[in-house]
Amino acid sequence: MFFREKKTSKHPVLQLVESHRNSAGKVCQRIVVSLGGCCVPDEHRKAVAIEVTHRMAGYQRFLPFEDPIVADWTTLVLQRIEEAGKLPEATFREIQDKGSERLEEICIDAVEHEQGVELGPCLALLQAWKALELDNFLTALEFSPDQIATAKVSVLNRLIDPCSENELANWAATIALDDLLNVHTGAWGEDRFYRISDKLLSARRGLEKHLRKKERSLFNLDRTILLYDLTNSYFEGEAAGNKLARRSVNSKEKRSDCPLISVGVVLDAEGFVITHKVFSGNRSDSKTLLGAVADLEKIAGSGSRPVVVVDGGMATEKNLNDLLAKGYDYVVNGKRQKRAEFAADFLDRALFKRVEGRQENRATRPVFVRRIKNGAETLVLCRSDGRRDKEDAIQDGAERKLIEGLETLQARILRNDPKLKLAKGSALVNRAIGRLASRTTRASKLYDIDYEHERRELTWNRREKEWTKNRQLHGCYHLRSSIDMSDQELWKLYITLTRVEDAFRHMKSDLGLRPFHHQTARRCGSHIWITILAYHLLRWTEYSLNLAGYNCTWRTLRRRLQTHCYATVIVPTATKRVHHTRKAGRPNEVQRLIYSLLGIDWANLPVRRRTYSSERQCAKT
Repeated sequence: MFFREKKTSKHPVLQLVESHRNSAGKVCQRIVVSLGGCCVPDEHRKAVAIEVTHRMAGYQRFLPFEDPIVADWTTLVLQRIEEAGKLPEATFREIQDKGSERLEEICIDAVEHEQGVELGPCLALLQAWKALELDNFLTALEFSPDQIATAKVSVLNRLIDPCSENELANWAATIALDDLLNVHTGAWGEDRFYRISDKLLSARRGLEKHLRKKERSLFNLDRTILLYDLTNSYFEGEAAGNKLARRSVNSKEKRSDCPLISVGVVLDAEGFVITHKVFSGNRSDSKTLLGAVADLEKIAGSGSRPVVVVDGGMATEKNLNDLLAKGYDYVVNGKRQKRAEFAADFLDRALFKRVEGRQENRATRPVFVRRIKNGAETLVLCRSDGRRDKEDAIQDGAERKLIEGLETLQARILRNDPKLKLAKGSALVNRAIGRLASRTTRASKLYDIDYEHERRELTWNRREKEWTKNRQLHGCYHLRSSIDMSDQELWKLYITLTRVEDAFRHMKSDLGLRPFHHQTARRCGSHIWITILAYHLLRWTEYSLNLAGYNCTWRTLRRRLQTHCYATVIVPTATKRVHHTRKAGRPNEVQRLIYSLLGIDWANLPVRRRTYSSERQCAKT
């Protein structure tokens, strides 16, 4: 929920509005209550709206408000909602099964529960699966119910506890999918998951199109901005038979000792995946952009071309010219080596303006921007305090590593280390200096290093003037764009590229993208595609909660939901009868709130009951 002011001919009217999905599945807005001239302060509206949302969902506050102003306004708004007859009861009632209103005497000390399995994360993800209508789409592709259930296990595993296909059947026994899907995963073998991954990969084009269309419809997404970036991951083993597995010194994992595979992903401005492409591990970042654009052309058809936002690694002149030739505009981070060309402009701080909307805290340090023209391009010069501190730390570390390495080499020279073979000349010393300089280029380019072989003397000196000049540009970077926008708008447009970095972080850390254990290119493609499908569910869940005012990452959400479980409750009676009831536990306050915001009906989950005449019959069964 959120507050909205509606302007009228006399005075503005404050309304409390909530988002919901209509019968067609589209996100719409409806007025919860009109508050007339009630003037909730602007700085407290968000907090009051979130608290009212929680209270209407059944959330009970046990601790007092930290801000009494928020408490007073929340009480007033709830009173107005109650007067309008729209306030539900903020308690839940036990609903007894009418078919079992039989009273029995039970042995309270003998009550037990068993076969507990994790439920909460499954409920959230299956709700995402349902909202994206994946069951209907897969059924239309002639997937059987059993194959759809297997696909759900494969995709949900990536979000809950990623493991190999060999372990998937064992893992499925620890979650509530048997109860929710009415299947028996204990009889499944690992071959089933390899087959379903192949079948899902064969349906990739259709699935991508369906997901693009469905997500755009559900959230009314604006796809005039597209974000593209590339990442890579490494293999366990040599992967000699895999044509995509290639070694490269440009490993984003710092694993140049392993074969790599690269994945390019295109996202919209809200972080939803549009498409992805798989490349060999030694493919240069700049050489992947046009392949991704070719896919975008097939997707966009003959319609309008969006603005493509890419990082500096893609910003070759050929790529930018080709983008313009194909009708695309671009926003790109200029190469760091080029920023010295604008040194005088960067140092004229009086012409920079602070980016609006960034709060004063450690997480969002201030950024200052300045717009200049450079031929047909628009340039935005940026100064970031956070980036300056980061660059300072990186250079200081490189400088420290360089000095320590030179001091160690000097000590080896003085003690006539036989490995240096000083009697034969200075070749090995010069080679050691070169290796050290190549590992610390941020520092070594600012030092003069000399070795006098006759005197066995190693000397180094920092070029102070160049060092100071270089240091002054730390935290400075520039953006290049083919569109004419204000400096603030261009910077905010470029910073959306962090959504791609967030997506890669999720895929690698939470969704099991790395490392690759498969030995064939097709299996790797299946592995990546299931990861992308899992990310679609993750993004739907996070974005839906964000729209409802509940900001939470998937990792935090999974932690909060994982204590909600299914279990079999065993109730012995005085007549020796034993009742076994298989049911979900009662969620706590936070879990009920999350389920309410996601539209999950947790109160009507499947319940199974069985009664045995004795403990012996129970054990035999």
